Amino acid sequence: MQEFTADLKHRMRGVWRDAELVDPNTHNNKLATNHSWFAIPFSRNERMPINVPRYLHLDLSKHVMRNVSKFRLRAHTLRVEAAAWLEDGSCVCDQCPGEDEHVQNEVHALLICQDHRVRELRKHFSFLFTPFFEDFPPAVQPFLLQQVNNQLVHNFLSQQNN
Repeated sequence: MQEFTADLKHRMRGVWRDAELVDPNTHNNKLATNHSWFAIPFSRNERMPINVPRYLHLDLSKHVMRNVSKFRLRAHTLRVEAAAWLEDGSCVCDQCPGEDEHVQNEVHALLICQDHRVRELRKHFSFLFTPFFEDFPPAVQPFLLQQVNNQLVHNFLSQQNN
């Protein structure tokens, strides 16, 4: 049984190792997105138990817990997910004003979308965004005009105050 468990754990980690090679900004891949932006890194010691995300230990309502889980697992209605299920589905954000065509994914919704309702939410919860926007001029806040790297996204989603 121990050999089976060790082999299963090794195979599971292999799936995640393969996901490290895929960039979620260039490929519409749920596994790569989850691994790059939401995953908790594995311990080097394969005998250590796997950690679960912090929000699962917080005293949150079932509704909030479900919504956070759906967002993290890409089980939402953002265009990037809807396009995967529709033949002629477009990934382009339908909320951003102007002619710029941004893929409406999790990062876009959190940090880049220029829709006035999303910007108001960022202002309301500015304490979550301040550490990540301080390197950018006030003119581009409360949204970012440029692409953000995967490490910044992971750090944002892994904050201890969220």
